Amino acid sequence: MHRTTRRLILGSILGTPFIARAQGVAQGAWRPSRPIRLVVPFAPGGLTDILARAAADRMAPLLGQPVVVENRAGAGGNLAAEAVARATPDGHALLVATQGIIAINKAMFARLSYDPDADFVPIAMLAQQPNLLVVSPQALPDVTSLAGLIAKVKATRGGMPYGSNGVGSFTHLSMELLRSTAGLEMTHVPYRGSAPLLTDMVAGTIPFAFDGLATSAPQVGPGGALRAIAVTSATRFRAMPEVPAVAETLPGFDASPWYGIFAQSKLEAPVLEALEAGFRQVLESPEWAAVLEQRRADAMPQGRAALVPLMARERRVWREAVARSGARAD
Repeated sequence: MHRTTRRLILGSILGTPFIARAQGVAQGAWRPSRPIRLVVPFAPGGLTDILARAAADRMAPLLGQPVVVENRAGAGGNLAAEAVARATPDGHALLVATQGIIAINKAMFARLSYDPDADFVPIAMLAQQPNLLVVSPQALPDVTSLAGLIAKVKATRGGMPYGSNGVGSFTHLSMELLRSTAGLEMTHVPYRGSAPLLTDMVAGTIPFAFDGLATSAPQVGPGGALRAIAVTSATRFRAMPEVPAVAETLPGFDASPWYGIFAQSKLEAPVLEALEAGFRQVLESPEWAAVLEQRRADAMPQGRAALVPLMARERRVWREAVARSGARAD
C-alpha cells in the first residue's frame, strides 16, 4: 500500500482526512514506550468523547504509539481525574477535562481524592462551544434580547424562575454568573438534563435558561419552539452570527464550555514538551479546523504559556459562582 494512502486511512475520522507529518515530534524528543490513554470523564457519544477520539487518531502517527480513549464516567468527572492523578507519572495517561474537573469540583465537593490545582497542568485545548441563552415564546412573547430579558426579570416581584440541567451544573453556574453580573433576583428550577427542561420551556412552564448548543439549537430559528437571544462566548459564535454574545450587553461575560487535555504535573519537562508539541501540531492543522467546523465548535489558544493564566481565571470565576449559588455535591 502506498505510504500516503496508508496515512490517509490512519488519519480519517468523522469524514475528515489527516495526513500525518512525516517528522512526527522533534528528533530526539521523548516518545511513549506503549499506548497512551486519553481518559474521558463521560460516556461515549458526547462532544468530549468525539473530540478526544478525533485527537487520539491524529496523535498516534506522530508519537509512534496507539492513543486509546478510555471512558470513565461518574462522580462529576472525579473517577477519571483520580485514575489519571494516581497513574505512574510517565506520560502514558492523560485526562480529557472540562471546567467541572479543573475549575468547579474543588468548590463543589467537600473531599476530593485528587487536587485539580496541584495534580494537573494543561497541555492542549481541543475546542470550546458556547451555550445558548434561550427563552420560551409561550412565557415571554415580547422578549427578543438580553436587555429585554433583564428588564423583565427586574420588573418581576419575587424573582422570575429559570431552568438548568441540575444543581451545580455548568448551566446553573452560568446563570449564577449572569445573575450576579446583572444584579438580578431569580429562582432556580433544576432539571435532570436538557430533555425535560426543554420540554417545559416549549410548554411555557419555564421562561428561560442556558442550554447546550447541541440540544437547544434544533429548537431555535425561524418557526422554532424556542428563541435564542444570546450566546455565552466572549464574542459572537461564527456558526450563529445572528445571535449576540452576552458580553455585548454585559461586558466581560464569558461562560463557554471548553474541552482540554491535561497531564500530570509531576511529568518531566521533556515529556510535557513532546506531548504539547504533538497536540499543538494536530490542533493547529487545517484538518482539525475541519473537525471543529463539522461539530460547530471553536478553536482555543494553544501552549502552556497561554493556558496557565486561562486556567487561573477559570478557577477564580467558577469557584466564585459556586460560592454564590450555594450548590454542594455531597
